[in-house]
Amino acid sequence: MKTIPQTKPVKTAFQPSATKHPRKSSLTWQPHQSSLTREEIRAIILEQIG
Repeated sequence: MKTIPQTKPVKTAFQPSATKHPRKSSLTWQPHQSSLTREEIRAIILEQIG
């Protein structure tokens, strides 16, 4: 028969209070347009990938 060793419970990470509601973004929020072209973005990504 297999025995299971007794272990102490692990303390959980901090969780926000249930009384606080998460912040919501504005309904009019929109991302900013990038000044880079697709080719410039592609070149940056290819440079980072290697």
